[in-house]
Amino acid sequence: MELDTALKNFASAFAAGPDNFGTVQQRAPQPFAGPIPLGAVLTQYYATLEIGDKAQVSGALLLHLFALDRIDSAQHGWRWIAAKDGSVTENPRWNRDWVVIADHHGDAIIVDDSSAGGTVFGAIGSHHFRIADDLAGFLQAMAEAMLVEVETYDYEVYDDDDNPLPVFLDEISAIARRVLGPDGEAGFMAFFFG
Repeated sequence: MELDTALKNFASAFAAGPDNFGTVQQRAPQPFAGPIPLGAVLTQYYATLEIGDKAQVSGALLLHLFALDRIDSAQHGWRWIAAKDGSVTENPRWNRDWVVIADHHGDAIIVDDSSAGGTVFGAIGSHHFRIADDLAGFLQAMAEAMLVEVETYDYEVYDDDDNPLPVFLDEISAIARRVLGPDGEAGFMAFFFG
C-alpha cells in the first residue's frame, strides 16, 4: 500500500472516532523545517498529515501522536537519556535512525527512518520488537482497527473485569494478520494488548 493512501485512511478513521482528541487531517504536502533530521518516510508523513498538539486516538487503541513541533522532546527517555550527573546524553543502545512518533501508555511507536518504507517497532521499556515492515502498513492496520472499535463496538470493548472482549481481539488480530502478516500481527497485538 502507498503511504499517501494509508495517511488518507488513517485521517478518515481518526475523524470517524467521536472520542478521539485533537486534529489529524490529510493535506496537500507542506514544506517544513523539522527540529530533528527526518528521512524520506517521516518527511512525507509530517508534510502530508497535519497533527495537532494534543492529537490522540482514544479507546483500546489509545495512541498519543506527536506533532512535528514536539518530535524533538518525544525522543527524550529513548534516544536521549539522563546521565548520573543530570546531563542529557545519547543512549548508546539506541539506533540513531529510530524516531519515536507516538506513545501508548508510556510505550513508544518507533519508525526506522533509514529503511525504505519506515519499518515500525514498538518499545515497551527496553524491549523493542517489529510491528510493521513499513509505516503505511502500520497506519492502515490502525485505521481499520479504529473503525472496528468505533463502528462495531462504539468503544465498548471491555468486559466487567476490564478485559478486552475476545471477539474484539479476534477481529483486531485478523486485521493485523491480513495487513501486516503473522509477525506484524504478533507485534501489533503485543504492543496494544500485552
